[in-house]
Amino acid sequence: MKPILKIIICIIVSFLFFTNVFSSEGDAGQPGAFLRYGVGGRALGMGRAFVAVADDASGVYWNPAGILGAKRIEFASTYLDLYYDSQFAQLGFVVPRPGREIKNSFLRFLIGPSSAVGFGWINLSMAGFEQRTQTGAYLGDFGMADNAFLMAWAREQVGPWGIFRYGLTFKLINQDVSGLQYDPLETAGTNSHWSGGMDVGLTFQPIHAPILRVIALKYLVPLRMGISLQNIVQPSWSLSGKNIEKLPLIFRWGFSYRWVLKDWIPESWEGLRDFIDDSQIITAFDKEVYKGAEGGNYFGVEGYFPIGRSGFAFFPRAGFNNRTEGPSLGMGLTVPFTKSTQMRIDYALGFHPYLPNDSRFFLTLQTGKDLGSKFFKQMSEKENIKEIEKRNQLLLILADYPNKEINGAVKILADFQDSTNARRYYDLSGGLGRAALLMNEVRSLLKQGNVQKAKSRAFEAAEEYRPVFMMPEHTLSDDDLMNYAEALILSRQVEVAIPVLEEVGQHSLKYYFMVGSCYKELGKWDTAIEAFQSAIKRYEQEQDLNSMVCLSFLNLSEILLRKKQYLSALTSLNVLLKNYPNKLDEDYPRYPLFSDNYVADDAVFLIGVIYLIQNKYREGVISLLEAQRFYPDLDYGKIVAGESDSLIDALENMNWEFLENLGIEFLEAYFKDHQLN
Repeated sequence: MKPILKIIICIIVSFLFFTNVFSSEGDAGQPGAFLRYGVGGRALGMGRAFVAVADDASGVYWNPAGILGAKRIEFASTYLDLYYDSQFAQLGFVVPRPGREIKNSFLRFLIGPSSAVGFGWINLSMAGFEQRTQTGAYLGDFGMADNAFLMAWAREQVGPWGIFRYGLTFKLINQDVSGLQYDPLETAGTNSHWSGGMDVGLTFQPIHAPILRVIALKYLVPLRMGISLQNIVQPSWSLSGKNIEKLPLIFRWGFSYRWVLKDWIPESWEGLRDFIDDSQIITAFDKEVYKGAEGGNYFGVEGYFPIGRSGFAFFPRAGFNNRTEGPSLGMGLTVPFTKSTQMRIDYALGFHPYLPNDSRFFLTLQTGKDLGSKFFKQMSEKENIKEIEKRNQLLLILADYPNKEINGAVKILADFQDSTNARRYYDLSGGLGRAALLMNEVRSLLKQGNVQKAKSRAFEAAEEYRPVFMMPEHTLSDDDLMNYAEALILSRQVEVAIPVLEEVGQHSLKYYFMVGSCYKELGKWDTAIEAFQSAIKRYEQEQDLNSMVCLSFLNLSEILLRKKQYLSALTSLNVLLKNYPNKLDEDYPRYPLFSDNYVADDAVFLIGVIYLIQNKYREGVISLLEAQRFYPDLDYGKIVAGESDSLIDALENMNWEFLENLGIEFLEAYFKDHQLN
């Protein structure tokens, strides 16, 4: 069994186990409540739906696996006065992929390019509480302080299924009560308790996960799933020698999705797509199972709207949950300082049903090298890198979609690293690579006779070629131009195909055939005749293309018939039958499409029709009956079979009017079938 499969099975089993354990617990006390207050402007603005996001310094608290998603070294802080002379303070610090050049395998595992570390401190303090005896005697004031010191570590595993990250948060918690005394004769003292614990977190971002492969990569990679198990090692202490109290187990799972807005807007709406640029919206949902309390549901949304190319970005946020403040609102603003340093100012507002509204400001400093797609590209290009590691770095570029390195990563993955998933990769990046794959699919669909689906794919291919062709100095090769033109012809955009073909430098048999097909479609008969005649002449240099020259003769004959040049058409059809009576090649250009892959029956049928129209009734009937005799299973052999008795009877009874009318009827039906009207 593959390691990644084992991991996913473990996740599912753990999910079912812990959900059952937690939901079976009864009501219980909830020590360590200060850790429920929440940290991070993004998370609180999003209604605390953050377990599958957690890609900043607050991930140390929400889900340690998420800190590997941070793009830079990040330092975050907040301080505020709460209710009843209480204060809350928090610091967070995360270093993603710190030891990128470490060679030692053990240290590389711990703090190498696939690991991250983070630290946090959370403090809730209260002072000035009076204490009195049962008789009301004043004993003095006392204060309380809760502190949590957090240290997180995360590691990622990358493979074709996706990106799996796991992490641990080790916590040291202190509860301190100072100035507390129980008797007037006692001396006020300090009661301090220390305890340790641990959280576990997981995230998974799918790429080629089997169940989800039906979803195109550009719509799949923005999905992320997360699981957090807080206090899997439970901090605990005894108060005044009484019962031991433990921090409750908290199981949380959820998912997030980044909506890359331009991917959901039609390409024809170019103005709107350009306006929104790289804007995105994250939606998130968390489900929490809390020992001894009602289950929690958390919903959140965060927008990302860059302000031009300045480096400034605006982040509106909103959320709702049924466990804490109910609805919440927030916003953030990123302000760049230098190329490698920027600050983010966040604000979150929670609406409490009984207490004053919770209003908080947060300050985050991000510094150091950007560890995004450009970094992964550089890692993939390092000397002596193993092939599997190169692939993994390229997959990380894809997971960071959208970015400027996608096209290069896709080409390497599709052409060299993982060709089995080439179509999915090119669907992500679009462009010429996707267009070429689509055209291969078009030809395969046409061979299978699936015409409508082939036309749809041809239209998609043409849409990929179009923006490149429209560039002032495009880079399309002759082969690209020919493929683009063919996609246009197959999707019935022949007028657009002509200027594309005009840019082809090397004129081949196929080039002239395509030009002739376009002008034939447009009813420009003389230009089409000239193009097909040029194709036939090119056959002397390209004699491996038997089917294409055969089709050139047939198309030429059809146009001559359309122009009522019967003798010229007859000559062309006889040359076709003399030299190209066999089945068309497997890869002949299928415009028009021949369901039986033969044109000899068409040619014999048309010769018979010409004779009938020219009043050569005996020759006409003989030729038509030959279509039935020699090609009984082909289209026109079957058509003649339905009229064979009538043909013989009319010939024997010299019913020339019937034969002439039948010839005209056959020809009109042929023109209709081949769209020559």
